[in-house]
Amino acid sequence: MKKDFEITVIGGGPSGSTISCLLAEAGFDVCLIEKKQFPREIICGEFLSNEVANILKKLGLFQQFLDLSPNLINSITFYFNNYKSINSPLYFQAYGMKRSVFDNFLLQNARKSGVIILQPATVINITGEKGQYVLKIHDEQKNNRLVKSKIIICAYGRKNILDKTLRRNFTETQSNLTGVKFHIPNNLIDDFNNSEIRMYLSDGIYCGINKVSDNETTVCFLENRNKPGGISKSHLIDLFFEKYKFSNPLKNKIKEEMDSILVYGTGNIYFGEKDIVKNGIYFIGDAAGVIAPLAGDGIGMGMESAYLLSEILQLQRNENLTQEKTELIYKKQWKNLFGERIRTALLLQRIIMFKISRRISYKIASAYPDIIRLLIKRTRNKKCKNN
Repeated sequence: MKKDFEITVIGGGPSGSTISCLLAEAGFDVCLIEKKQFPREIICGEFLSNEVANILKKLGLFQQFLDLSPNLINSITFYFNNYKSINSPLYFQAYGMKRSVFDNFLLQNARKSGVIILQPATVINITGEKGQYVLKIHDEQKNNRLVKSKIIICAYGRKNILDKTLRRNFTETQSNLTGVKFHIPNNLIDDFNNSEIRMYLSDGIYCGINKVSDNETTVCFLENRNKPGGISKSHLIDLFFEKYKFSNPLKNKIKEEMDSILVYGTGNIYFGEKDIVKNGIYFIGDAAGVIAPLAGDGIGMGMESAYLLSEILQLQRNENLTQEKTELIYKKQWKNLFGERIRTALLLQRIIMFKISRRISYKIASAYPDIIRLLIKRTRNKKCKNN
């Protein structure tokens, strides 16, 4: 295979596949490196917003996406332990789909667009400088190979071994925040509206549940875990049936089924500020900044940042911009697009994870339900039409 590329993208999720496709179609020579074999599952609430739909339309993929039969979602219901639930429309059409299905769909489109894909393969080191990078790659056969690239884009998600080798600003931070996801058969769900996403809020935790197909529902939650230790299935059972006493859609039969359910977990999730550009290397999606799951827009943010950077790199080529000028444009436009949304989502996360502030917010939302619409609007792209 080739060893020299104009652009190398690290990570084949929604942001990586989207930018690879856009750049390849714009005439760039693109290589995408993904460490896992698809289809695969990762931690994610599997909620796709109207931002996602709009990017898919720009890619000419929206009808093909609909052909995959995503679950249609148009409302959200909040549950505060034993308090009365609060329901609100989303004010836009959203969708539920398993990440294994959605990511594979986008990656295959990137392949059709002419992107060279190395998979499974892991980038273990990057050397060189702007315009002359060398990536050391460990492939499936445990062989090492070198790839040269003028531009590198990191789209590998929340964290990667490269964060430490690149000396990014957050690598020593301990958040104590753990994310967990699993899928359950729909026949283990009681009284659940297919068109809603449910958010369960309690001390140090919030959990989202929504259907992703005719057969499965995703359960995804973020928990503040002060004590070290792995995710256990007994802990999950305790979560839903005993400790938090949620108004519960899950049948007790799930206790018997947990042994056969795959659980995905990741710890030390960092929601603070990250480098958007480091050593001339660009970051998009969760690698650039993780939006709090309560905003329900991580995938949309990833695809939007991919679209943004692809336009800027095309501008750099067409107008012969310097690297320094290109970086400044990206940093400014990224913060304009995502800064307020990330701050709002993080503030909401802090409020609902503590009893007193959560109780106050419940009373305010109950008395003034329009505030939910305002908060949904503040965690959306202002330029994105609600269609």
